[in-house]
Amino acid sequence: MRFTPKNRTRSTAAAGVIALSLLGATGCSAVNDQATTTEYSPSDGIIQDIGDLELRNILVVSDGDGEPGRLLGTVLNDSTEPVNFELSVGGSNLTWNIPAGGKVVYDDAPQAEVLVESVNVVPGTGIRAEATAGSETATLNVPVVDGQVPYYEDFLPTPEASPSATGEATDEAAGTPAGAGTGTPTAEPTGTAAP
Repeated sequence: MRFTPKNRTRSTAAAGVIALSLLGATGCSAVNDQATTTEYSPSDGIIQDIGDLELRNILVVSDGDGEPGRLLGTVLNDSTEPVNFELSVGGSNLTWNIPAGGKVVYDDAPQAEVLVESVNVVPGTGIRAEATAGSETATLNVPVVDGQVPYYEDFLPTPEASPSATGEATDEAAGTPAGAGTGTPTAEPTGTAAP
């Protein structure tokens, strides 16, 4: 078969169409950011690096409107030295000393160590927090999640048992009126102990 100028034109046009098709199919990343290279938080909490500390999935569980809350998430120390980490949020000043290469998992911590005194925003919004890691500081917008959501309800802060309620029950069980013979007055219990 002989190639004529007409056949050469068709071949060139076909090759051009194929090249443009491939460029259109593969050229998206030339003008758009790749979604897989964008850092984001895959959960409800935030991610933030402050100095050598890596804050991961940090959030507060609360009913909001002035009720207390509980801090959740993890902080990792990526350095070879211990780092003091301070977080001021909702009227609480929380501090931890995180060992070199170590971490703090707030989900596993006792309530007293992660209690936020007052969350004055509604769930679904964020609460302002000031974080300090060694000499580095940052302002955070920590998400507040609803403590009524089944996944988070076990983390909702519970009232602590009052000593007077426990002491009165023990005295009555022994048959002695509360405070009798001790010379110290006792207060009426203000609430029931949490289970």
